[in-house]
Amino acid sequence: MIRRIVCTIGHAIVVTGAILKSAREIGEMCSMGFKNYVSTTGSIFLENLLASTFCLGIFSAQILRLAKLPEYESLVLAFTSLVGWGYMFFFTMPFRFTGPFVIMIYKMLFNDVLRFCIIYTIFLTGFSQAFFILFNENGFGGFLSSIKQCFLCLLGEFDLDYYIEGQHPLPSVILLIFHIVVITILLLNLLIAMMGDTYADVKKSARKLWHLERARMALEVENGMSSSERKSDVNKYWVDIQGERYLQVEDVTYALGYLKEDEADKE
Repeated sequence: MIRRIVCTIGHAIVVTGAILKSAREIGEMCSMGFKNYVSTTGSIFLENLLASTFCLGIFSAQILRLAKLPEYESLVLAFTSLVGWGYMFFFTMPFRFTGPFVIMIYKMLFNDVLRFCIIYTIFLTGFSQAFFILFNENGFGGFLSSIKQCFLCLLGEFDLDYYIEGQHPLPSVILLIFHIVVITILLLNLLIAMMGDTYADVKKSARKLWHLERARMALEVENGMSSSERKSDVNKYWVDIQGERYLQVEDVTYALGYLKEDEADKE
């Protein structure tokens, strides 16, 4: 009984939060325009994407629950829960301790990993079709089985006897070796190298990128305010200099006698 009450309260809180958040996102979309809303970058793009996906997932799960499709509801909720916890990254960006690290992950995912996935998909499809023809498999299920075997090769899990006992053992083994060299050795190491370059680039300008993302987040908060709230002195976070707005940043001296950030950078 208590468990059911707790689940009901939690369910009501999640649905209410999704409704309020979706209303805020719709209002922001109307104020900014749909084109500007979807063309944002950095932390704002991350926030808009995750928030919209989370709300859409919650509403889809409720529709599936009303339609009495629990198996599909579980799938949607599993994906939505992952998106919801990923949304927590947005709240870690303002902090200097975690902000630069989140920026590194963001750039690696949407630059390095994305490019790797595109190139890998081309190789995966090509090798899968080649093995599909060599093993004379039939139907869409056979092609999916070939894709599975090629993907397992990426993880280092493959059965050499499976390729030797086929109709064309020598071409199959040669193609397998070529697949291992190109995918496992070349592409994976290339991905690691790209991630290393991204880490080095972000580390050089970590402080500037962190302040940039904080400015974007402040702008995101401002877009969700009404006109009266924006004009309030309490919510003013900028300084007017010659008609232009600049973000106020406070440098704090650390404990134990460490220098301020600006002084440390000059050193």
